[in-house]
Amino acid sequence: MSMKNTHPNTLMVQGCTSDAGKSTLVAGLCRVFYRRGLSVAPFKPQNMALNSAVTADGGEIGRAQALQAIAAKVPLSVHMNPVLLKPNSDTGAQVILQGHSVGNLNAMDYHHYKPLANQAVLESFGILSNQFQTILVEGAGSPAEVNLRENDIANMGFAEQVDCPVILIADIDKGGVFAHIIGTLACLSESEQARIKGFVINCFRGDIKLLEEGLTWLEAKTGKPVLGVLPYLHGLHLDAEDALSQSEKAESQADLRPQLKVIIPLLPHMSNHTDFEPLRLHPEIDVQYIKHQQSTPALIPNADLIILPGSKNVISDLQWLKSQGWQQAIQKHLRYGGKVIGICGGLQMLGQWINDPDGIEGQVVKQAGLGLFDYETTLKPHKRLTNVSGQLAINGVDKQAIMTVGGYEIHAGETIGFPAQAAIYLDNGQTDGAISDDNQLLVSYLHGLFDQAPALQALLNWAGLRSETLIDIDQIRETQLERLADTLESHLDMESLFEILQASETPTLPLDSVAIKPSQHAFLPHQIESVYQTIEQRRDMRHFISTPIDPLVFDRLLSAAHHAPSVGLMQPWRFIRITDPALKQTLHRMVEKERLLTAKALNEREDEFMTLKVEGMLECAELLVVSLSDLREQHVFGRRTLPEMDIASVGCAIQNLSLAARAEGIGVGWVSLFDPQEVADCLQIPGGKDGGKPIAILCIGHVAEFYKKPMLEQENWRHPLPKEQVLFFNQWGQTDVPENYDPETENNL
Repeated sequence: MSMKNTHPNTLMVQGCTSDAGKSTLVAGLCRVFYRRGLSVAPFKPQNMALNSAVTADGGEIGRAQALQAIAAKVPLSVHMNPVLLKPNSDTGAQVILQGHSVGNLNAMDYHHYKPLANQAVLESFGILSNQFQTILVEGAGSPAEVNLRENDIANMGFAEQVDCPVILIADIDKGGVFAHIIGTLACLSESEQARIKGFVINCFRGDIKLLEEGLTWLEAKTGKPVLGVLPYLHGLHLDAEDALSQSEKAESQADLRPQLKVIIPLLPHMSNHTDFEPLRLHPEIDVQYIKHQQSTPALIPNADLIILPGSKNVISDLQWLKSQGWQQAIQKHLRYGGKVIGICGGLQMLGQWINDPDGIEGQVVKQAGLGLFDYETTLKPHKRLTNVSGQLAINGVDKQAIMTVGGYEIHAGETIGFPAQAAIYLDNGQTDGAISDDNQLLVSYLHGLFDQAPALQALLNWAGLRSETLIDIDQIRETQLERLADTLESHLDMESLFEILQASETPTLPLDSVAIKPSQHAFLPHQIESVYQTIEQRRDMRHFISTPIDPLVFDRLLSAAHHAPSVGLMQPWRFIRITDPALKQTLHRMVEKERLLTAKALNEREDEFMTLKVEGMLECAELLVVSLSDLREQHVFGRRTLPEMDIASVGCAIQNLSLAARAEGIGVGWVSLFDPQEVADCLQIPGGKDGGKPIAILCIGHVAEFYKKPMLEQENWRHPLPKEQVLFFNQWGQTDVPENYDPETENNL
């Protein structure tokens, strides 16, 4: 069954190289299309960047897509950048799927993960397709990277799936622009080459007449038009996706001499350096990033203000700071009256300790901080992702020095032990960060700390700069977006672009599984896949190893069992944890006795049965007896005609525990070979309304490996039925799907 056409007009921008101008071109086109009255959204299937932004619904996307959404004047959405890779080493990255981290993967593991990521990409694209008339898609890197073609979701792999046209942008300022374009085309398949509808040449300086002969040659060589030549825009101040911005200060302010010197260590895993754009653009501030080559305190220049920025790998970058002599340099800086600001990761570094018990960032469990505050930070698996606002309180509670501040938090750490003086009083009633007693250090988790002009002015005043110059980064961004849009309108063949766009509508999504739109309440694709994987790989285990179970993990398993559904909310399960070794031996003898009696009852299969291992009671780490509460007569709800529903409810609890255990890598074996009354007497389970009936002995523990198939299937005792033999339609035994059955039609009746 084909899906109804819900696709908007879609255009993809790909680049011959990284930093060719893809992000900027998409941002500019978003503003152009907005000005022409189109409902437009940016989309980047996969992005690799350390600069990110927080969406209103508490997700994380690349900074470039946030800028493009601002250009389109639409709210930020996790679906604009469904896959964000944040490098935390030379070979690995944290994977952000639809706004939320799914963990760290090295390059090869992520390559195998791509098909699953692709589901999220197509789902997010489908969601935006239902919300906007036009989607402007940005590629990543270059489509000519032939080593990354397999399972590609970032460039042509995506374009081919959704059948959208592509324009190719190349940066002439890098040199060799014609070779870049011709070489890129040569690396593409015929269908991919046909998908490219034209070229844009970026960052041209000089007389366009000198380029015209080359443009004519390129069009004749490729049979494709040059849609425009964009001039090099000096002083274009827009949020950088990843690389440090090279934008210049405004010419009108060039005659103002810097009065405040700010130095920032260029951390190996530095993130969200866009925090410092307002400082870089301020005419009276000299901002300098200090690279790793300057590796001794003597080579770290004097400054008025040192800022420790955010980091994607705080412990590693803290170790790097110490190795580069920054600890001594900061101490000297403070002795001479200098000021220090720590933002996010920088905040964590300035405390006493950074703890990483779960190995979020690596193998270092505990790392001493710079020790300039008494607090300590513990890294947690789940990030805090939120937009916040509040009041900056530089001089305590002096209302004259309180300024409105806003921004966003992106961090995995929880910090405890802040001093009494907070840096920011948040509008939600909480506080953020701290100011030292001597008023020389200020720390905050807030990215965007310098974005509001009054707050920036107050912070600079605190750091020693008395200036009347106001830098409003939001206004600068808006002005530059308008300037960029004006440039595109003047230098691009907009009529041809709109013709390409209007011809781009495609009839269907390529994925059969999204023929019916998924529920808005669905989990993320990787989470859904994990649930089904757990169900498929659960096994009734009989072989265990003696490794103990972490007490916290075991408690989670019991909680999972107790969260099971039960008819009438009767919760008829009771668990008895067997910790006495002698009692475990006694229960084992009871099971062994019943095993022999069962073998006799099987007649001709007795010998075959005796070869099967039916329990692992003496090897497993934990033994749990599950009893059915004898309060069944008090529960009529759901049991009046089906009294067995209390047993079914206990079965749900056992299944919950088994699935949770499999997810934790722990095996569970359900033993039912015993005399219930004998076990009840042994465990002193009373009869009547205050007692119960044992119905399961659960062996729980680590295993050397999980069975590839259910053990009884492996041993050829019995084979499972196919699903088709247990699924009927409308009446017992009817296994065929009714003719002309259409679930979409059924749902509309």
